[in-house]
Amino acid sequence: MKRAVLPIVAAILAMISVARTRPKREPTVPPSAPPTSSFEQVVAGVGLVEANSENIDVSCAVSGMVTRLYVKAGDRVGQGQKLFSLDDRDLRADQQVKRAALEEAQARLAKLEQEPRAEDIPPAEERVREAQANLADAEVQVRLIESVTDKRAVRDEDVQRRRLAYKAAQARLAEVEAQLKLLKAGAWAPDIAVAKSEVAQAEAQVRWLKPILIV
Repeated sequence: MKRAVLPIVAAILAMISVARTRPKREPTVPPSAPPTSSFEQVVAGVGLVEANSENIDVSCAVSGMVTRLYVKAGDRVGQGQKLFSLDDRDLRADQQVKRAALEEAQARLAKLEQEPRAEDIPPAEERVREAQANLADAEVQVRLIESVTDKRAVRDEDVQRRRLAYKAAQARLAEVEAQLKLLKAGAWAPDIAVAKSEVAQAEAQVRWLKPILIV
């Protein structure tokens, strides 16, 4: 009999010990009362609220930190209305660099289109007249030395030197005449075309940044 009672007593004591060690959960009061319906009969359901039209995702051409909001949830917005602003300091710095590049390209194009400048022509013409005078003098010197009939009176080295000076004067005159002609012709058409292309490219880069900075 004792053998049968001891296990039963041990089981009861174990159950009591387990019950005492279980954590006690105190009832908590919710911070606010659950919503109640003002209607006597209601129908509850689970669903997803969607717009009348398709869902519209709002995004930007570039990523960045939002610095300011101009609307809140539930507001009606119209076309062109500002929604938010991004941190655009890097973009504005880039825009200043591109504007400077545009101004530089425009200045190069204007310089080419305005060539030749009126003040550049007189100095070039003066160089031509100077080269003509030098050539005339070199020609006289050659004729004088070649007119000597007694070959013992002049050295062959002097004759060759004056002939070379005459050829150099001819080459110099041809050079400055070509420079004057090129100057009067103005800028080369392919150079102007390249400058116009550079201006168009710089303008496109500035236009590309402009809509990004307006959100």
